[in-house]
Amino acid sequence: MGQLVFVDLETTGLDLDRNGIIEIGAVLETDGQRDPDDFQALANPGNVEYNEEAAKIHHISRETINAALPLAEVLKQFDDRCADNAVLSGWNTKFDEAFLYKAYRQHGIPWRFDYHIFDVWSIYKRLQLIGKLPADMHLGLGTVAQYYNIVRDGENHHRALNDAEWTWRLHRLSLDIE
Repeated sequence: MGQLVFVDLETTGLDLDRNGIIEIGAVLETDGQRDPDDFQALANPGNVEYNEEAAKIHHISRETINAALPLAEVLKQFDDRCADNAVLSGWNTKFDEAFLYKAYRQHGIPWRFDYHIFDVWSIYKRLQLIGKLPADMHLGLGTVAQYYNIVRDGENHHRALNDAEWTWRLHRLSLDIE
């Protein structure tokens, strides 16, 4: 069957050209079973712009980033955990895929992921379109998790592994909704 990698990134901002990855979190599912070990690592992206508004969301300080492993090492560790042709999965996955792809290229790491991506947000958008979710509901990860009474750890809200975990949980829940 293969591997789904439910990934979430924290970045120094939203601009792909000026900002960089500072945390990778991933829940891996192989052949329909969750792998026993998740992936989580802070990363020092080097000389990139640090957006203070982003820091207010993820609460990762410049000092913490400066003390982290270089991004190239974190990417290699992450890549070692992922199978060839794994499918990147997540919540609004295009954002994470774009940052990962750019970082892989910058650090000379071959891109081994499948060219397809799996976006859990799309499942919930479909549910909204067919009337199984309120039409006016904002489809943010936290909002959807709350709607289904999935309690999120407020202290780690907007941290990579926590958000990857909740995306994986919503994916599993979606298998039973229809």
